[in-house]
Amino acid sequence: MRLRTSALILHRWIGLLASLLLVIIGLTGSLLVFSEELDHAFNPQLWHVEPQGEMRSHQELVESAKKLYPALKVHRVTVPSSPDVAYTVMMADATNDYTDVYLNPFNGKVLGSLPWKQTIRGFLIELHVHLLAGDLGMQIVGICGGILLLMGITGLALWNGWRNLKYGLTIRWQAPWQLIHYDIHKAIGVVSVVLLSLIATTGMAMVFWTPFENAVYHLTQAPKPVEVASQVAVGKAPMAIDEMLQKAEAALPGAKLFKFFPAKKPEATFNVWMHLPQEHEFNKDPYLYLDQYTGAVLRVDHPKQGSVADRIMKAQYILHVGNYGGWFTRILYCLVGLTPLVLVITGFALWQRRRWLAAHRREAMQHSQRVTAKP
Repeated sequence: MRLRTSALILHRWIGLLASLLLVIIGLTGSLLVFSEELDHAFNPQLWHVEPQGEMRSHQELVESAKKLYPALKVHRVTVPSSPDVAYTVMMADATNDYTDVYLNPFNGKVLGSLPWKQTIRGFLIELHVHLLAGDLGMQIVGICGGILLLMGITGLALWNGWRNLKYGLTIRWQAPWQLIHYDIHKAIGVVSVVLLSLIATTGMAMVFWTPFENAVYHLTQAPKPVEVASQVAVGKAPMAIDEMLQKAEAALPGAKLFKFFPAKKPEATFNVWMHLPQEHEFNKDPYLYLDQYTGAVLRVDHPKQGSVADRIMKAQYILHVGNYGGWFTRILYCLVGLTPLVLVITGFALWQRRRWLAAHRREAMQHSQRVTAKP
């Protein structure tokens, strides 16, 4: 009984203290599941193109973006996944503020540009990951992941359906509203606890990446991937983008370009993210590091050839965002992101009811004492 009382106090107060942040993180997570579709729907003039022949070269498209923002450096290029989607070049300034440039891949015309934080996906990520408060906000989000995990554990300890599963999941819709709130709170909490705990754990892993990575590689006794760098040659210019991408495609025949990251420093590598056809989410994303001056492939992070530790690290993002089961898991993750809001509303209603009852009992006791004290 003492353990249950402690669990109840902990569950109630950490829930009340972190409720607003958990709701914000949950709602933004739900929207992020479909943020790409939202961006396309609200900005069709930037995203939609009419297929018309062969796509221009990557070098030409990137140069078009650089002409629009000559003072910025190319950070990332996203190759369209279908012929009716724009080619996107993300530019970065010295402070790592990003701007997306959208191009028609068939004629090279610039369709427009947006600061990344003003895109729907960019804004949602900034709010979901950083709470619009930079690195401090990200640390708070990581702590909220731990709070959510703790609430799941204490909620399971408090659940009254261990001996009678049907009773524990039943919602008595005809009962007084206090009981309805209680039933909804316990049923939704138990049904969502596994997935919420998975999302909370992987979220903490991504926020506190370095200690988590060190722990994983230490426990599995696997070596960390070797850091690589381009060999700077005096007077030698980097290879053209199209030549670099040809080297990457030759290293992984049949793989499809997804994104690439031109080098921004003399010693940096040219990185290419590819997709393997006919593979599930956990196996489809090899990542290549190339010498920007010679095109030599310095390292390939191949999902099928990595150690157990490599696969654990790669799985964190996939498990967190629900990319592993198609539309079913995307919809499921979207719904689970709404559960903190439901749990906060019902939990707050129960807390308010408990406070009202406690105040009512105190008032009744004081009244009784006054009556007794009269001569």
